[in-house]
Amino acid sequence: MSIKKILLNLDLYLGCCILIVLVIVAVATVISRYIISSPFMWSEEVQVLCFTWISFLGAGVAFRHGAHVSIEMLVDLIPFKIRRYIELVIALFVSVLLCYVGYLSIVYVNQSILLEKTTTILKIPDYLYCLSVPVGCLFMIVSNTVIAVTKFLTQTEATAE
Repeated sequence: MSIKKILLNLDLYLGCCILIVLVIVAVATVISRYIISSPFMWSEEVQVLCFTWISFLGAGVAFRHGAHVSIEMLVDLIPFKIRRYIELVIALFVSVLLCYVGYLSIVYVNQSILLEKTTTILKIPDYLYCLSVPVGCLFMIVSNTVIAVTKFLTQTEATAE
């Protein structure tokens, strides 16, 4: 497997690894609760951390595969030559919005670091939860930009229909 392929799918690989951890912790928790009758008190904190990261890493993967919900009815009615530019403007708008969300989340991460807030049982720093948002936004911006530019440069009127 090439380095390029690994880097292009880094969010997918990280998300899969975190999902494996989530499943292992969930199964271990069920076993400890119902078979040993002694539940792991820390498992909820780990599961929430894993789920948060999976959600934002998965959003980047969804961008890359065009799996986010979109309404293209109006755009499809526009002639091809104009539609290409409108799709490019939409992609630019989405990237700007993601940059803004990423910026706000970085501000929140910095506040979490300054407050030194941690979870109750495992003392996991709160910023590890918050950090998933700017990282996810970064993956979404990269995926959105690559797809928009590639689509703009390679799409012809025959492939658009």
